[in-house]
Formats: sequence, C-alpha cells, structure tokens
Amino acid sequence: MTKLKDTQSALSKFEEAAIKHAEATEHGDYKTANKSYATIVKVISFLKERDEILTLSGFLNHNSVGPRLWAAGYLLPVMENEGISVLEQITRESGIHSLTAKTALSEWRKGNLKL
Repeated sequence: MTKLKDTQSALSKFEEAAIKHAEATEHGDYKTANKSYATIVKVISFLKERDEILTLSGFLNHNSVGPRLWAAGYLLPVMENEGISVLEQITRESGIHSLTAKTALSEWRKGNLKL
C-alpha cells in the first residue's frame, strides 16, 4: 500500500479494503482477507493520528457490509450508540458477518474489545 497522504485517500483505501475483506472472508480467502486487514489497520492508525476517526461515520450506512462492520467497530469508543446500532443490524443478516458482529458486541459489552 502506498503511503497515505490525506483523509480522503485514506477513506477510499478503507472502503476498498473493507469491501475486499468482507468478500474474501465469505469465500475463505485468508490471504486477501489478511492483506485487506493490514490496510484497514494502517488507515485507522492514520485517522487516529490526525484525530479524524469520526470520518468513518460516513460508512455506517454503506451498501456493503464490510465498511459498515469495520466502521461501526472502530467507532464504538466515540459513537457507541451508533456503532452498536449498526452492529445489531448486521447480526440480523445472514452469513459470517452476522457472527462477527455478534462477537464484537459481546466483547464490547464485556469490556474486552480494545480499539
């Protein structure tokens, strides 16, 4: 991944990586999922360094489950109600991402999820 230079390009990378991660997870493609996860982590670090994590809120209503799931999770510390709401919506969907959302909610509520 190229060096992130601005918030808009970081958000674009986040969206692309979150979509790829969700698709790779659905297909059992762990190599693509891991590569996408690494990109997501870099973008999150970039946004946190600039105190711009709230810019992820634009993904809470995304058509793809990946950006919604990742954004909701990373927004829990700063937009808890919104993050929980999105994760609860995902738990009602079918597929592997429902389990991921359930687990994230459970761990958040137990105080075990550190973001």
